[in-house]
Formats: sequence, structure tokens, C-alpha cells
Amino acid sequence: MKKHSMFLGMITVIMVIMFGISLAGCATMVPIKSVKTPTIDTSNIQRLAVSEFENESGVNNQDIAQLTRYITERATQIIDNTGRFTKVSPADPNADGIFTGKIRSITSKDSQKSRTERERTVTDFTRQVDLEFSYTIIDKRTKMPIREVIKRGSQSKTADSVAALNVLDLAKSIIDSQLRTLESDIVPTIVSTNRALVKETSKDKVVKQRMNDTLILVKNGNYEAAIEQYEEIAAESGSTAARANAGILREAIASDAAATARLSQLEDERGGLAEKAVKASAEELYAILPSGAVILIMEERDANYDMLDEIVNNINRTIISEGNLKVVDRSQIMNYELRYQASGYVSDDSYVELGEQFGAQYIVVFGISGQMSTRRLNMRVLNIETSQIIHQSGFEI
Repeated sequence: MKKHSMFLGMITVIMVIMFGISLAGCATMVPIKSVKTPTIDTSNIQRLAVSEFENESGVNNQDIAQLTRYITERATQIIDNTGRFTKVSPADPNADGIFTGKIRSITSKDSQKSRTERERTVTDFTRQVDLEFSYTIIDKRTKMPIREVIKRGSQSKTADSVAALNVLDLAKSIIDSQLRTLESDIVPTIVSTNRALVKETSKDKVVKQRMNDTLILVKNGNYEAAIEQYEEIAAESGSTAARANAGILREAIASDAAATARLSQLEDERGGLAEKAVKASAEELYAILPSGAVILIMEERDANYDMLDEIVNNINRTIISEGNLKVVDRSQIMNYELRYQASGYVSDDSYVELGEQFGAQYIVVFGISGQMSTRRLNMRVLNIETSQIIHQSGFEI
């Protein structure tokens, strides 16, 4: 009995030592952040429609019908959660792009294996499902896919009966797993690459203890304090590991700030052509009109009224928020504008008369011409005092 206890005690000691070695061998990782550009270039896509996934697998049954609905719903949810797009109907003629996909193939394979358990034979049934699907965004202006992304996955399950193995559940599990990268496929995202901190090789117990104490700061995310400690250790003991680790932590801090700034820059640069037209038209008005001038913004009747109304409202908000020009409150002129639009063509003299009534110095008139690849936002500026057009320009939308 005594020998047995001693044996167990030795085993315990060995296990503790091995566990300690294992912990010592696990390097501490520090994330270095960067921005990953999307697989599908959506920089010019603002108004995005989502079309239901198609079934091109050659399998037609109720499960496939449910699966196409499921993958469409999951993709739509992820796209909505990015907060980067204005969701529109696939039938909307003013959509910048249409997200669409297809189930390319789905196969199911069953197998079984018998085993003995408590003197009886037990059969385990296994079902493996393989699924391949793809998705892309169709540029409405070119009617061409920007880039297709293909996803493949496999999922299996073992149970004591075939009835417990559901193909649809396994396929849904594959979809959930493969769609995890959908966000990074369509919008820029911050990703991390882990860098391992350098281990201290010195046999000096004091240095090792200080390095271990500093490691706790790192694991708690207190990088600034850890850098100070590593620099002190390097200065006092000449530790190359401490010096290297201080550099890695500085890189981690810098990468975090740089990635955030880059993501913000990409967000400022992105947007559909309509959004870019809003910015460009506002900038042109600042350039040609005196600061603080009072302007009245009007819309010309057009088949794309909904889109024009959205663009003009955005221009109105932009100019008001930046404060370079004074804008007549659109709610005051809405009835007049609707009356003019209902009457068809409106002369510039009518706009001038309306501008005088509301104390404006300039009238800015917006309209839309063309369709799809030829569609443009047209802007002209009237000087109320002279009743003359002083500026005209157009922006692709």
C-alpha cells in the first residue's frame, strides 16, 4: 500500500512538472491589426438589392427549396448588419448592384459501423453532406458580376438511427460556417495577425521573474505599462527578449490606430456614384457662390423622382451641416415644388419668381437625365438678380 502511494505521488509530481513545461512552452501572442480589402469591390455600390439564391444543384425537393430560402435570409441578415448599404428591391431601376448567389451542388453519403457494447452489437449510422455554393454582386451599370466567390463545406453526424440524420440541418450548418466570411468579402474589415512574444533565455531568476510579471500586464492588455517594464529590463540586464517584446507591443499599438484610421478613410472614400455626386455638387456650389449666400434648392420633374428626391435631400442636409451657404427651408417650398412638378415644364423665370418670394439670392435646380450607364444628375445655378444661368454641370450617378 505504501509503495502504491509513493507511485501515485511520483506520477502526480511528473504531471505537475509536465503541465508547467507545457505552459512555459505556450508563447504569448499579440495581435497586429490591418485592414483587409473586400474580395468583391463594393466601393461604388451604395444602393444594394438582394436576390434569392438559385438552385443549380440538379436536386429538386422540399429540402433544397428550404435551403435556398435559408441561405438567402442568412446572407441578407449579414449584409444588413454591415450597415454599409442602402437596401433596395431587385426591381429598383436605381440599384447600384444586386447581390445574388446559387447552390451549385449538394451530395449526401451514408455509412454505418457496428461495434460491441456490453455484450451486444450496436450500429452507428453516419451521414456526410457536402455543399458548394457561390455568390457575387452584379454591377447594374455594366450588368456584369464584379467577382464570384465560391464556398465549399462538409459536415457529418453520427447517430444510432438514420432517422436522426437530417440532410437539411447538416447543410444549414455548412452555410452558417461558410458565410462567416461574407462580411469581409463585401466590405473592408480589420483583421489580426498574431505575433509571438520572445521568450527569455536568461538563467537569471530575477530577470525571469520580472519578465513573467510583465507578461501578466501584456495578457491584461496593459501594453503601455508592459513596454515601460520591458525597456527597464532591457536597460538593466541587456535582455534582447525584453527589447524585442517592447518593439512588438509598440507595433501592436500603432497597428491598431493605423487600421482604425484606414478603415475610416475607406468609409469616407466609398459610396455609390449618387453619394459622390452629392459631395461633388456641394463642393461646386461652395466654389462658385459667395460664402453665406442664401440659396433655394429645387427639383425638376423627372421619371426618377424618388431617386432625385433622395439625392436632393442629401445635398440639402450636407450644405446645412457644413454651414458655408444658407438654405431656404425645403418644407416652406414643398407645396410650390409639387405644384410646379405637376404642371410639367417649368421656366427659369418661374424659379426666379419663387426665389424672390423666399428671399433667396440664387436658385439651384437639380434634375436627372438618362438611364443606367448614361444616367446623370444635372445641376444649374440661377442668379435671381440677373435671372441668368451662372453655372451648369452634371455628375454621373
